[in-house]
This record gives sequence, structure tokens and C-alpha cells, in this order.
Amino acid sequence: MPTPAPPPTAQEVLAKPQQSNLKDAHFTVSGKIASDGVTVQLVGDGALVYKPRPAGRFKFQTRVAGQTVTIEEISLDGTNYGLTPASSKWTATTSSSGIDPNAFAGASDQKYIGEETLPQGKAWHATATDKDGNAFDAYIRESDGYPIKYVETQTGGQNITLTFDRYNAGETITAPPPDQVQAG
Repeated sequence: MPTPAPPPTAQEVLAKPQQSNLKDAHFTVSGKIASDGVTVQLVGDGALVYKPRPAGRFKFQTRVAGQTVTIEEISLDGTNYGLTPASSKWTATTSSSGIDPNAFAGASDQKYIGEETLPQGKAWHATATDKDGNAFDAYIRESDGYPIKYVETQTGGQNITLTFDRYNAGETITAPPPDQVQAG
């Protein structure tokens, strides 16, 4: 009987999506975050583009004081664009971290947890901490190296879950039009 291959390292698991033939992936967002001392539920969706260059976007809604609030973020070419109800225009900030595929490569504390069977197939499960210090769990499908799910856990019980549901569907991410970005 052949000897089974050793399990992959966390670093190998977390690099699989970038090494696969994945061009883009759509996900749904769920979770809860705290803002000004109030914990709110959020739901939404987004996409990560892996090729030709890493980019990401998400949009989620929550209810605050009985009103629906929408928050959007786009990360493209080292710039993060954010749109919140507090502003009618996008704000642009230069950052080395944002919502793009590289955020999930794991900056530190990488650990291989094991193999799990999820509805989307057999997955490798690894944990790590991103550049901003947030711990996350990554579930990467064994058959093709595509992400199935990321769960980010923050202090105080806050968490955000990205559940991937479409791949290579032609997602594109563009910056907001210049006239919709406030001068900074």
C-alpha cells in the first residue's frame, strides 16, 4: 500500500488560490461588527480578483438605530476606496493591506488544522493572522485550490465570514469615477 502524502503546510494551503487557475471569486458576507460600542449584524457580498492583478470589493448592509446602512470598499492597485453613509463621496487611502487575495496569504501564526468535508467538497483548513493582526480560518478546496470560506475573528466576538459561491465568472473591479472620490 502506498504511503499517503504528508499533509500540506499552512503556508502551502494559504498559497493555493494564487497558484490555481482561479481568475476571480464571488462571495457572500455575513457576521457582526462593533461600531461606537454597538454590535450590529451585517450581510452583503463581494468579489476577489486573482488575475491579472489582485483586487477586491465588498458591499454590506446593516441596521443601525432602525435604519439600513450600506458600506462599500474597493481595493485596487494599492488604494482602498471606502464609501460610508457619513459621506456622499468615496474616500481613497493608500494602503499595503486591503480586501484582496493577498490579505489571506497569512502574515503570521500560520497553522495547518486538518482536512474537512464541506458542502463544496473536501477542504484543507488552515489558520493565520493577517497584516492587521486579525486571526482568520481559511478553507481551501483540495480539488482545485479555490477558497471555499474565510472566517475572520476579531476581539470582542466580532466576526466576518466570506462564503464563496461562484468562480471565474468574469468579475471585474474598477475604481470609482474620479468625480465621485473626495479630494484628500
